[in-house]
Amino acid sequence: MRMLTGLAALALLSGCAMMGKADAPVTMRLAPAFAGDGAPVLAGSVTVSPVRAGGALAVQRYAYVDPAKPAEINQAASLFWEEPPPRLIERALVSGLRGRYAVVTGPEAPVAADMRVIAILTHFEEVSAPGVAQARVGFEASVVAGGKVIRTGTYCANGPIAGSTATDRARGFEAAVEGAVGAFVQALAKGAASAPSC
Repeated sequence: MRMLTGLAALALLSGCAMMGKADAPVTMRLAPAFAGDGAPVLAGSVTVSPVRAGGALAVQRYAYVDPAKPAEINQAASLFWEEPPPRLIERALVSGLRGRYAVVTGPEAPVAADMRVIAILTHFEEVSAPGVAQARVGFEASVVAGGKVIRTGTYCANGPIAGSTATDRARGFEAAVEGAVGAFVQALAKGAASAPSC
């Protein structure tokens, strides 16, 4: 019996040695920036509601789409976002809107406002094709004023992923967030139609 236990332990140890060490987890941080376009700040107040998302888009693990299976969202084993993507989009919406409106608040300070932005995250994943990798970010947004929905639209953008590192991926997602949120802010401020979906 002792010999069988020893053999089992030896087999387990040799199996671990053959498998090798798992990749260390990497946490990525996004810091999208929204430069003013020189347009005057608009009067009025806007508040951003908590952004919703489902499934793989709601968690911190990095999501990607395999071109061979475009209908499936996969999750990387060792890449993570510092905070869940819906929270990243909330912060980006608040930051982007602050460049155009006098008073902007987020979910952490819910106050009465002239307009309320309600968004649902629909895309936050890496999408690859042969030789090309892109970060795709998209959301649906509705704006409520006076108890009525005054506009609804879909906003989406892609950002190039220039290399295979976590930093390259984060920069690609920053560009995509800036593009999608920037399109929403411009459309709201100018009363324009929503940007075409990716």
